[in-house]
Amino acid sequence: MDITSIRMDIMYGNGSRCLWSILIFTFLVAGSGAVRSAFGSGGSLDDYLDLPLEDLLSIQVTSVAKKKQQLNEVASAVFVITREDIHRSGVTSIPEALRMAPGIQVARIDANKWAIASRGFNSQFTNKLLVMIDGRTVYSPSFSGVYWDAQDTLLEDIERIEVIRGPGATVWGANAVNGVINIITREASATRGGLLTAGVGNEEKGFMSLRYGAALGEHVMGRGYLKYNSRDSSYIAELDGDAGDQWESLRGGFRLDGRQGRSNTWSLQGDAYHNNENQRINIWKDPTQPANQIYAPDYLAPARPDSFVSSGWNLLGKWHRQLSATTSATLQFYYDHTRRQEIFLTQEHDTVDLDLQHQFRPLDDHEIIWGLGYRHIRDDFANTFMVAFLPEILSTDLFSAFVQDEIELIDNTLRLTIGSKFEHNDYTGAEVQPSGRLVWLLDDRSTLWGSISRAVRTPSRMEASAKIITQIVPLPEPYGPAVLHVYGSDQFRSEEMLAYELGYRTQPRENLSLDIALFYNIYNNLQTFEQINPSQIVSDTLFANKLSADSHGLEISVDWRPLEWWRLQANYSYLEITSRLDDDSGDCTGSDLVASGSSPRHQYSLRSMMDLGNRVHLDTWIYHVDGLDRSSYYWKNSVPSYTGLSIRLAWNPLKDLELSLAAQNLLDDHHPEFIGENMHLQPELERSVYLKLHLDF
Repeated sequence: MDITSIRMDIMYGNGSRCLWSILIFTFLVAGSGAVRSAFGSGGSLDDYLDLPLEDLLSIQVTSVAKKKQQLNEVASAVFVITREDIHRSGVTSIPEALRMAPGIQVARIDANKWAIASRGFNSQFTNKLLVMIDGRTVYSPSFSGVYWDAQDTLLEDIERIEVIRGPGATVWGANAVNGVINIITREASATRGGLLTAGVGNEEKGFMSLRYGAALGEHVMGRGYLKYNSRDSSYIAELDGDAGDQWESLRGGFRLDGRQGRSNTWSLQGDAYHNNENQRINIWKDPTQPANQIYAPDYLAPARPDSFVSSGWNLLGKWHRQLSATTSATLQFYYDHTRRQEIFLTQEHDTVDLDLQHQFRPLDDHEIIWGLGYRHIRDDFANTFMVAFLPEILSTDLFSAFVQDEIELIDNTLRLTIGSKFEHNDYTGAEVQPSGRLVWLLDDRSTLWGSISRAVRTPSRMEASAKIITQIVPLPEPYGPAVLHVYGSDQFRSEEMLAYELGYRTQPRENLSLDIALFYNIYNNLQTFEQINPSQIVSDTLFANKLSADSHGLEISVDWRPLEWWRLQANYSYLEITSRLDDDSGDCTGSDLVASGSSPRHQYSLRSMMDLGNRVHLDTWIYHVDGLDRSSYYWKNSVPSYTGLSIRLAWNPLKDLELSLAAQNLLDDHHPEFIGENMHLQPELERSVYLKLHLDF
């Protein structure tokens, strides 16, 4: 039994044989008493220790200002999901891990789709949240959002996930409007030796990960990994059974980290993935084709089963040179190729990105970071009757620069950070996104901060050049059915946001920390669908910018260790959005209702982590999400509130072996979380139970 045979089972869909192959291989390795590598094991379960609360404010984050900062010095609403948080939560995907962060709405649409947003405006095609993996942007240029089924890695190799609520456009640019998520993986030196995880369950039908890291030279460390998942369908009430959205994913990757001399470090990493997925969607049929007369008069094939494939690969390189104690330079390059083939559209993207950054101190009380960037995107669409992008092939360029100055107004007490991002894109031309941030270190344990920022969401290919069928309306003879579209427009402008934030974080006691953030955001030029000929009975629509909104909210997170062996993490989020159409708007799709009704007003989460002794751990997680008034342009249905409960019980019979049982969504058999676009039947998330083995060798 070897990895090659297991991979062949996976690729050719022999699910039963594949599952037994995984289990047999797992227990052969577990029972072999495999010795550790001579280099040691950076993935030992000994690493999964609770972070001392007195060190919480000393956690270093890099995503706020593109430099290392201690959490207590950051003038932004930041939440860090650590490697231990991911492990102890029992989640099996990156989207589910993001539920731990306050201010982040995570809603599962079906088995392979998520709607994830920060501080509101959620949708199946959320476009105001920038997501990165090790600094590589992973949103799709088609709609400026994320296909979450395609974004994954070995969860055990994630060092931390930095979640920034609020704009990060000053350093990261367009689309970092309501938040930034940066998934940061561990250096190769921290993952020496082997790791094997495997498990089975009712929803997580079968999964396995294998990773090995070692020294490849005197100053070079490397690792490689392989990961497979098979996930079951969600539930559909109308069918009283499976939604037909089961899927399998296979991915692998590597990372190399090296050092040259005393001042140069570099890294090179890459991933490749292939997903076989399923869904049920509405398909509009061409009335001009005689074979489609069976679909008259609406020419709609509802809940059509569709098997689709998403795949891709990427390569990222980074070089860092420490020129002096206060001066450094970093150069990053990546190439990303993605392909997604669905019944209504096939899309392919190639992205080349180059980023240069320089950090220095011209004066003792000034620290300046500046950088230049260039991104080239080439897309290729295979259009269909239902969805088309015109032209089918297009290349676009993005040029950017940023500068940021951190000024020490009072030594180790008061700091002002001012800066701006300057961009030029092919859709709207020049964009400027400035910010000012003030942080006051009240003492060693308390920080008060505030900020004012401007951010924009630039047009995507969809708003600029799409042609999408929205409805086919039966009309009497001689007119025949009217095929209605929404069209992209070269007049579509950037969506704008002005944000005001205020925050306070403190550690009043050694075993207690508190983080509070308040915000007020003003939005202009938000997306609407305007009728082209409003005087007609039926009319095509056009992407336009005739919606404004404002939002305000509160986010609180608490970390408390009442006993040495017991830790509690709690958070609460409140959000209120008010939206209004312009007086001359002809939008009839409910853009204002979706903007204000697609995000929950209240969310809360409470996690308990207990080390019970005898190497037994009990972890419990309960979270509640308010109902949604309306989450879809196509469907006017609401989504009821829901409460989720997860329990994880783990046992370490040996130092390097962990067996765990995890149960999720225990409070009901199934529940809906979000209504996506163009899905006739609404899938619901089911209760899940799985067994998992984790072995370091």
